Amino acid sequence: SGRTPPPPPASPMVVNMNRDSAVRVEEQERTAVEAYCKKHNIEGLVQELVEGLLRDRPETKPKEHFAHLLRMQLLKEQVSEEVTEVEMAEASKASEVPGRLLINLFEATKNIISEIVPKETINIIIRETIKLLHADRVSLFVYDKRIDMLVLNASNLEHPIRVKPGQGITGHVFQTHEIVNILDCYKDDRFDQTFDKQTGYRTQNLLTMPIVDFEGECMGVLQAINKKESSHFSHVDEILMENLTQHVSIALRNAEVYRAAIVTSERASALLHMIQSLSQDLGVQSMILTITMHANELVQADRCTVFLVDEAKQQLWSISTDSGKEIRIPKSAGIAGECATEGKLIAIPDAYQDPRFNQQVDVQTGYRTQSILAVPVFRRAAGNQRTIAVIQMINKCEFDGAVGKFDDEDIQVMETFATFVGSKLEVSALVAEPKVGNASEWGKASDLDQAHPRSSLKVYEASHRGMAIAETEEDDEG
Repeated sequence: SGRTPPPPPASPMVVNMNRDSAVRVEEQERTAVEAYCKKHNIEGLVQELVEGLLRDRPETKPKEHFAHLLRMQLLKEQVSEEVTEVEMAEASKASEVPGRLLINLFEATKNIISEIVPKETINIIIRETIKLLHADRVSLFVYDKRIDMLVLNASNLEHPIRVKPGQGITGHVFQTHEIVNILDCYKDDRFDQTFDKQTGYRTQNLLTMPIVDFEGECMGVLQAINKKESSHFSHVDEILMENLTQHVSIALRNAEVYRAAIVTSERASALLHMIQSLSQDLGVQSMILTITMHANELVQADRCTVFLVDEAKQQLWSISTDSGKEIRIPKSAGIAGECATEGKLIAIPDAYQDPRFNQQVDVQTGYRTQSILAVPVFRRAAGNQRTIAVIQMINKCEFDGAVGKFDDEDIQVMETFATFVGSKLEVSALVAEPKVGNASEWGKASDLDQAHPRSSLKVYEASHRGMAIAETEEDDEG
């Protein structure tokens, strides 16, 4: 019929041999599994994971929580015994953050660390924090050791906001290094509603965190305001911000070092230029111009006036190129007057907080006086010391355009400068015979407390060419 005959039936011996082989393979596999479970403590691992899941009882996404517990178990197996509990805690926190947010955190820290100019560093910290936490606003308070205050600078503020350590939520966080996460600000007694009332803005929730460097020193406070698309900042937000502030502290310290390096370089250059210029045999007007210009350069001041003391008339007068009009004031008037009368250096971080300062000219001109440094110049002839001039600086200019305060280094440099200037002025006929006529062509004196002129832009921008012209005019008059 063409059909293939069926195979002969297997003998009982072959069937038994196949069954025995399967049993042996099964026993070998079971033995291998038992050995593996014993070697790696699988039973204990599974039991611990189940116990952890039942202990925490997450309301949502239990699978993700189970995966988190599994990752922590894996981490424990991988880390060495030298890893501290703090490092384990940090690793635990990181494992709670979704991967996409960890990527965002990495990008934010990379961008922050890449900046080094102080003003731009502050701006990028604020921008990256807003983006990372989805906050409506972010405030960065930086601690200023010179005035022992936390300072918030923003382009939309007429005056910087200053907070004392311990004052309000920001001051409390700075002092205690605690993290403060407020779900409803208007239900928290620590929240100051003044700013909201003044601006109409409503602060709903707040996450405030200290910026602590690796030496444990608090450099400032970072504050996120009003979480977008949520009613509050979450625990994950706290973890992200805590990690971010570690890099913020590095960025702020780098910016501080960069600023100091730039200032030192500019100051050294100005000192060399000053010594070269004043070593020449200058006329009176050129000497005053040179002193004014180099005083500006030494401490990066926006404005400067050199006041000469007229003992005969008990007056102060100054030389400027703004006009030919001479202005004289009583020797005891204003900040420069006190400096001359008392023979003491006066440094003021905020002129508007000092009762000696007259704000009227600022109101009239629109100029904003903030910091002032007045330095006496002495004549030490025949063992006697008397004030023959006052160098008054207005508004310390940071190299990034911000207005700062005159610090201890500025004071030390200006005292040295004043000593050098004194040795030049004491042999000048202008000081030896303080007459009105000595400044008839140049005299415009002005106490910056009364009418602070710029010591003019011409003076500030004076060059050797400008001084040569002044010298020529002086010679022509003679």
